[in-house]
Amino acid sequence: MPRTSQPVNPADSPWHLLGSTIRHWRENARFSQRDLAAMIHMDHTMISAWERAASRLDTTNVRAIDTALEANGQISELHALVVEVDRFRVSKVETDTSICNEDDVERRTLLQLLAMMGAGAGIPASAVDALHADLWRVTDAADNSVSDWEQIAWDYAQGVWTEPPGSRSADLAGDIRNLGLALTRSHTPADRTTLLRVYAQLAAFMALDLAETSSARACWRSWRAARSAADASGDRELSVWVRAEEATKSFYMRRPGPAAGVLVEEAVHLADGHACLGLLEALKTRSRILAADGRVAPAREVLDDFRDVYERLPDSVTNDPISVWGYPLESAQYAEAFVLSMLGDGKSATPILEQALASCPREKAGGRANIGLIQAWGLIQERDVTEGLDHALNIATSLPTTTARRKIMREVVTALPERARTLPAARELHALTTGTRSG
Repeated sequence: MPRTSQPVNPADSPWHLLGSTIRHWRENARFSQRDLAAMIHMDHTMISAWERAASRLDTTNVRAIDTALEANGQISELHALVVEVDRFRVSKVETDTSICNEDDVERRTLLQLLAMMGAGAGIPASAVDALHADLWRVTDAADNSVSDWEQIAWDYAQGVWTEPPGSRSADLAGDIRNLGLALTRSHTPADRTTLLRVYAQLAAFMALDLAETSSARACWRSWRAARSAADASGDRELSVWVRAEEATKSFYMRRPGPAAGVLVEEAVHLADGHACLGLLEALKTRSRILAADGRVAPAREVLDDFRDVYERLPDSVTNDPISVWGYPLESAQYAEAFVLSMLGDGKSATPILEQALASCPREKAGGRANIGLIQAWGLIQERDVTEGLDHALNIATSLPTTTARRKIMREVVTALPERARTLPAARELHALTTGTRSG
């Protein structure tokens, strides 16, 4: 994936908000800065400067970007608003405008922004803080309370498995920066522990997003921050979970070296037999690593351990079907079927997958797609190549190719008989796993 610059905080200024919004639209369109620069006939360094608010765009360039990103005028409208806000701020310093007139301009500015939001403009939620900057200065209430930060983390946790991959990065960047600033201030030991725990969660959510949208290096650095914050908070279960999730992404992304295995062992050691979400995730990945190495008996033994831990999880985990802190039955069934398919036992995986798909909520479109891909994998293992390949391709082209789906699609292609790998559908599926598909 192309390397991209680090997100800026959209709350820093109206121009940072505009730059962050351009980046948001560009990344949703899966364009690099060089791609966008070529489309509007500019040097890519200017795209970087505009997104970082290091340089200001004129109307002509904004319209070109808006057209290239198919933003339907939303970026242009935001630019016009930013210019007006900027002009208003300068006038406040240079002239003695009455409070009444200031209120009128600010009210009009707010109404314009609300109209843009209603039109579906991709404005990051964290940028809303910029609207209230004057209030925070007057009331000295710029910082979120500890309970506010806990709620922010919980809100993010509800969308990890249901929102489009990469859609939270801009919001997370702003919130992580603000939380980092909050951590530099004095707090009671208990409050500092809570803030560190929240920081670990936000950094982990950012790492999950970066795995889908940015370079692998950016992803691993965010995981490292999540590990450090989790360990500093003293929350053992969180430390286990962070390592287990990083191990899973390392496995999906074929991270060089023994990173996935090492992280799994660290997670299992920290859990020390305590049934928790992180231990379950670690055992899931351990079974996949063993299956990938062709170690059938040990992989099945770890699946037994996985089932045992699942049975001992608290109801608050197994009864949560949506948030990142939940592990409903269909998720456990999917995990088991994945390993069985890796072991070539698609016949045993089929009924498990049918149950998982029947229970998986409709809003978890990505999870349902992954289950469907493993079903296609099983069909191919059972020599129903045409149906399996068509099923896999239909699913693969209906949603973005995430790291998990890319891993399963590779397995599907590998399972194809040699004679079937030259079929057009097989070539297209393979292209999706490498990011070379045209169109």
